[in-house]
Amino acid sequence: MKYVILVLFIAAAPFAHADTPPGWSTDYGATLTAAQSAHEPIMLYFSATWCGPCKLMTRTTLSDPTLRPALAGIAHVSVDMDQNPDLAEKYGVNVVPTFIMLTPDGDEVERVSGYQSAPDFLQWLASTTATARQLTLQMEVARKALVEIDQSLASKSTASMRQAAVMLYNLCDARDNSITKQANDRLKTIATAGPAILLDGLDDSRLATRIAVANTIQSTLGDNFDIDPWSDAATREAKVRAWYDKLTKTTPAVPKF
Repeated sequence: MKYVILVLFIAAAPFAHADTPPGWSTDYGATLTAAQSAHEPIMLYFSATWCGPCKLMTRTTLSDPTLRPALAGIAHVSVDMDQNPDLAEKYGVNVVPTFIMLTPDGDEVERVSGYQSAPDFLQWLASTTATARQLTLQMEVARKALVEIDQSLASKSTASMRQAAVMLYNLCDARDNSITKQANDRLKTIATAGPAILLDGLDDSRLATRIAVANTIQSTLGDNFDIDPWSDAATREAKVRAWYDKLTKTTPAVPKF
């Protein structure tokens, strides 16, 4: 009889799932899709059946009624890392419990690991949710800006490209990688049409923008392009004027917009 019970236990063990907190989804795909449709942040909770702190958090912190208002405004899904090893690998999770806040597009905002008391977790949740919402709003603004930029680029006039370039400078230091990639792709379009159009971007106060502009111009002109985006403002300004004169063969003054 003992042997039979042992066999049944072993057979059932692979099908065990981590405890799911009340009100949490366990369907990652559906939750992510719903969050994207609603433009809501999404929080992932990675746990496991063998995780003592996870069980404790489910019984205490994640069942605490003070969390309900904070959780009501975001999508939240519980993920058993043993049942979903691909998701654990995708998000680089090797410690449980781990909570990861994502934007609606699935970009990570922040994470925390280990047992969290209800007050500590509520503070983290409020802070990261606010950050995720801010990033979501910034991404919406950036997407609208990209539509306007594409309209300017479509006209192919120098004035329109200069206008598009100024708008792109504002997107080069975005936290969202997809936005910065799209901005960099459009900078390449402008550089192909006329690298001199982008020279004023090397006077931008944001290092990320200067690096993106310098790399774009260098990819067009080659290694002879020698403006270092890390150099001081006076050095950059002098070289920008020299390159503008070289590329346009006219007045060395760089136009400001």
